[in-house]
Amino acid sequence: MKKKRYFGLVFIMCAVLLSAGCQNGGTNSSGSAETEQEVQETEHKSEVRSAFVEEKVTELLEPAEEELPEADTSSMDDTQAETETETETGTAPETETETETETETETETETEINGVKAIIASEKTFDYVALGNSVTCNDVAEGNWWGSWGMAASSEQKDYIHLVASWLGGQTPKSVTTTVLDLKKWEVAQDRNAILADYEGYFNEHTDLVTIQTGENITSFKETLGGDYTNLVKLIKEKAPNAQILMLGETLWPSEDIEAAKRGACAAYGVPFIEMTDFLNGYEAFYRSALGAVVSGADGGQHTITNEVVAAHPNDEGMACIAQLVINHINVH
Repeated sequence: MKKKRYFGLVFIMCAVLLSAGCQNGGTNSSGSAETEQEVQETEHKSEVRSAFVEEKVTELLEPAEEELPEADTSSMDDTQAETETETETGTAPETETETETETETETETETEINGVKAIIASEKTFDYVALGNSVTCNDVAEGNWWGSWGMAASSEQKDYIHLVASWLGGQTPKSVTTTVLDLKKWEVAQDRNAILADYEGYFNEHTDLVTIQTGENITSFKETLGGDYTNLVKLIKEKAPNAQILMLGETLWPSEDIEAAKRGACAAYGVPFIEMTDFLNGYEAFYRSALGAVVSGADGGQHTITNEVVAAHPNDEGMACIAQLVINHINVH
C-alpha cells in the first residue's frame, strides 16, 4: 500500500482532462461540460490535500497531560517577556503564522495503521478513501513502473484518483483529504475475509466518500466471491456509516462472475454500481496505454513503458474517463 501528500493540485488541468474523458469513444458523458464550469466557478474555495500511502510514521497517541518541570519556569518567563516586547514593537505577525499552523494541525489527524500513515477523517475536512488495485495505485517496480499512483498515467496528477480529488476540492469549502489503499492483497487472498481487518482502521463516522475499484486480479478462489464482496461493503458501511460508497465496474477484462458478485453486494446495501460501458467501448481505440508511451516517475525522470502489463492499463484519456464516470455519481453536501 502506498500513500503521499500533495497540495494545491492544478484545477485547470483537471477540468481539461475531465472534459476530454469519455468523449473520444463510446457515449459522451453528459456531465463533462457542467463539470468543467463547476470547477472553474468553485476552484477558489478549497485546497486539495491528499495522503497517498508511502511513508511510515510513529503512531500518534492521545496527548497526555503533563506538568511543566520547574526548571522550565525561567525560560517561560523569558519567552513571555519576549512576546510582550514583540507585541509592543509591532512584530505580532508571527502570532498569525502560529495560529494558521495550529488550525492546519487540528484539521489533519495522522496516525499509523498497520505500518502505513493514514489521515483519520474529521468533521472539519471532506475525507475520501479510495480502494483499488494497480489502476488506482501501485508499488514501484524496478524497470517497469516508477510511481505510487495509477499505473500508466503519465504523471501523478493525471490518474483518476488525483482528478477526482482535485474536482472534490472545487465542490466543497472544506479541505479535502484522500487516502488510497491497495486492495490487491484482498483480491488474491484465499480467505478474503481474513484481510478485512487490515482496512477497517481507515474509516470512521466522518468519512465522506469511498470508492471501490477491484476485480482485475481475481483469477482464483471465486467460489466465495458473493460473500466476499458483501462483507467488504458491510465492513465499510459499519465503519463509515455516513459515507457515500461507490462500486466501480471492472476496467480491464471484465468477468461476469466478478461483476455479478459486485452487483449483489451493491443491491444488498444500496450502493451505486458505476457502469464502465463508455470506458470499455472506447478502451482499445482511445483509452489504453501502449508500449513506448513516456511517463513521469517519482524520481523526477521520464521513463518509457516497455512492459506489456503496464501498457494494458489506462492512459491519461482513460484515467480522465474513469474520473468522469465516478464524478457523475458523487453527491457533495
